[in-house]
Amino acid sequence: MSEFIRRYTGLILVLFVVLLGLTGNLFSGNLPVIAGQVLGIALVVSARIAFARQPFNISSTPAAGPLVRRGPYRIIRHPMYAGAMLFLLATILGHPSALTAAIGVLVLIMLPWRVHLEEELLRAAYPDYADYVSTTYRMIPFIY
Repeated sequence: MSEFIRRYTGLILVLFVVLLGLTGNLFSGNLPVIAGQVLGIALVVSARIAFARQPFNISSTPAAGPLVRRGPYRIIRHPMYAGAMLFLLATILGHPSALTAAIGVLVLIMLPWRVHLEEELLRAAYPDYADYVSTTYRMIPFIY
C-alpha cells in the first residue's frame, strides 16, 4: 500500500479536483473558501518557482540537484503538499456533503502518509536533510 501511496497520490489529488469540479463542488462565492483556495494555489506556485531551473519530479522520488531551501522551503519542507491540502480543505469546507467529507478524509490520510514516505527517500538522498528537518516544519508552520 505504501508503494501505491508514494506513486499515485499526486494523480489521485488531481482526480479529486476534477471530481469536485464535475460535481459543482469546486468553486464557491464564500470569501473564506476563495481565500483558502487562492492561498493554497499561491503556495503551490511559489514552491514550484523556488525550484527555478533545477529538475523537478512530481513523483515522491527526489530529483537530481541540491536540496531546495529557498522560497517557502525555508519554512516548510512540503509546501506543494501543504498548498494542495489547503486548496482541497477550503473547497471541501465550502461544500459540505458526504462526497466532499470522504475526499477530505482520504486527503488527510494520504498526504501525511506520502510526506512520511517521501521524507525517508529524502533522508537517504541528501546527507544534510536531518539539519534541514531541524529548522523547518513539515507542512504547517508552528504545528506540523
